[in-house]
Amino acid sequence: MPKTTAPTPDQPGRWVVSKFGPPSVLEWKVFDPLPEPSNDEILISIIATGISGADNIQRVGGYPDPRCEKPGFSPGYDFVGEVQALGPDVPSSRGFSKGDRVTSMCTLGAYATHILLPAGEVTKLQKSDDPIAFCAIPLNYMTAYGMLKRAGVDLSKGSSILIGSASGGVGTAMAQLVHAFDLDLKMYGTCSSSKFDFVQSLGITPIDRKAEDIPARVRELTGGKMVDVAYDAVGSQKSLKDSLASIKEDGKVIGIGAMSKISSDGSGMVDSDFDPFKFITEHPSMSFFGVTFSYYDSRKDVFLEDLESVFQAVRDGKLDPYIGKLFPLHDAVKANEMLASGVGVMGKMEFVVDAELAKARGVA
Repeated sequence: MPKTTAPTPDQPGRWVVSKFGPPSVLEWKVFDPLPEPSNDEILISIIATGISGADNIQRVGGYPDPRCEKPGFSPGYDFVGEVQALGPDVPSSRGFSKGDRVTSMCTLGAYATHILLPAGEVTKLQKSDDPIAFCAIPLNYMTAYGMLKRAGVDLSKGSSILIGSASGGVGTAMAQLVHAFDLDLKMYGTCSSSKFDFVQSLGITPIDRKAEDIPARVRELTGGKMVDVAYDAVGSQKSLKDSLASIKEDGKVIGIGAMSKISSDGSGMVDSDFDPFKFITEHPSMSFFGVTFSYYDSRKDVFLEDLESVFQAVRDGKLDPYIGKLFPLHDAVKANEMLASGVGVMGKMEFVVDAELAKARGVA
């Protein structure tokens, strides 16, 4: 097999959550032997893997998926790779061949050199598609696209939005999509003061996330009008109340995450009586959007059609996904430490798994 940036560069393997806890619980295991595809499965060698906040939640045991309710699984929500082998029952109508460039929002399993997936969960790319740029799309950019277009809000030109955690992977994606698809929205976003310049470069008016009264700042910046939609990624009681107080009388709050449920050092879940999902359901102007259950699972045909639209925007030069940091696969613990702290996180983070591509991109 081609060399990788894994701890065992000449042997296939995967990072496994050995027990729920901080980044140090990630443990490298060699595939012995490499699994073979059966039925309609496809064996894919991974070129680049996305790193996301969902990895944090999975690692500490708080992700609502039965496949990761116990340790022993591999995190990794999305990737770009190359078809290595096809199971005997992969339909010819799918058009897959060995060597094809593919991607998937697999939810689990991409912290690895190889992955087995059903053919129906795999999307074909063009050979000329940049694996690093396209790896950013399935989770981050499709979450952002869904929030803007498929979350039950009507954002006509000139509407205003408040983006929580604006400097992160999804916040950055939202801003870039607003420009790429000419949505003409007025954007405000919360972030650390150290990231103001970056957020402003995206066309977002920054608001210090530590401000004592965020709604008052929104009122000041909007001339008392407030915003049409507030997107909340933190999910704490204060954050959700601030979002609710920042919208117009007929505005909407879309919850997209519950990062406040994770301890600040990324070691586990916070013991709290506050339930963000219950809070959201108790308020008519609030709803929750999850890219998997609200979009991919429930409206897969729409998701795939939208996915192709975003792919085309990249191919046409209208969208250049912002990649904030690239890591070799052997630095999974370090990457998760950065993810947990949030320090320096701007845009999408990824592992470059293919050694040749890593060298070309200066990833050691």
